[in-house]
Amino acid sequence: MRGQNQLKNKIESLSLIKFKKVGNVSNVLYQVFGGIGLGITSFITLLRIGSYFFGGTQFTLAGWIVNLIFLVFFGGMVRLGTSQGKRLRRAKRYIQLCGDKLYGKIELLADSTGKSSRYVIRDIQKMLTLGMFPEGHLDAQKTCFMLNDNIYRQYLETEENRRRREAETFSQKGGEFSGQRENLPNEAKCQKEKDDPHASDMSQAANGQEAELNAMVREGMACIRKLRELNNRIPGEIISEKLFRLENLLKEIFESVRQHPDQMGRMHKLMNYYLPTTLKLVETYEEFDKVSSPGEEILAAKAEIENTLDTINQAFTELLNNLFQDAVFDATTDAQVLKTMLAREGLMNEMEMKAGGTK
Repeated sequence: MRGQNQLKNKIESLSLIKFKKVGNVSNVLYQVFGGIGLGITSFITLLRIGSYFFGGTQFTLAGWIVNLIFLVFFGGMVRLGTSQGKRLRRAKRYIQLCGDKLYGKIELLADSTGKSSRYVIRDIQKMLTLGMFPEGHLDAQKTCFMLNDNIYRQYLETEENRRRREAETFSQKGGEFSGQRENLPNEAKCQKEKDDPHASDMSQAANGQEAELNAMVREGMACIRKLRELNNRIPGEIISEKLFRLENLLKEIFESVRQHPDQMGRMHKLMNYYLPTTLKLVETYEEFDKVSSPGEEILAAKAEIENTLDTINQAFTELLNNLFQDAVFDATTDAQVLKTMLAREGLMNEMEMKAGGTK
């Protein structure tokens, strides 16, 4: 009976969600026809290359340009179709995570999908722009995603009641009201937390995140100073060059995390394993380097550590690039959303006409 009730509640909740599968058909078509076109164009390209090198056939520059355009075009179709398919799967996952409540905290959605909060916010904004959730809403602070208008109205009413009580508190106390939690009287603060049960948790989470960030950066800077000290004690130029590069990469990584605290989730393995292990390797190298007459095993171990540092630098470079993925996503999403809005307002054609007239 309990299972049947849960199933019934789930069905009723799903019936309250308006969800449009934007790209459900087009993503398949893009991938199929794009794949066919890409395969044919790639085959033709290989034939042209073979004819050029082995048959002596001459081709014009224009022909190669056209060939390249087709490759890019069909490759873009495949990529667009894949992107649409992944977006649909993420949208269904968001619905699943919101569950019967018909709303979900951005932090929870991010943790459950393995993405950053910023990525999830931009992703949902893109879905809302495309009309995938006709009644979907983000709250003003972008901390909660709501799936229908009823939930959103309840949120607005709660916010309005909270503001009204704050105004009444200000009028009764006759003091200056700053609007910040730290300056609220205890009674008003308790009432605010009662109206918004997540507000206290969010404040504590923000303070905890800031403390964790500061501790992480301090630990990272201490490791960088340790690496520099080791580098100063190791005379070899080859190893010193690798350590200088490692030091600069770590500085950029921690500076990026300082500016984007939401990326801290990517840093746990670095702080708990990679960085301590790297320090241990360099310390071992320093000990081996002090041996006046090293044998073959020590020389081989030193060479292995030097090669490992190249791998570490390559891995840390990839980590640094990954930290900027969300920034790239933000920029491209903003550009796409802006173009969509301009096109809806009929301004895109006007801009194109003006641009064409100025040529």
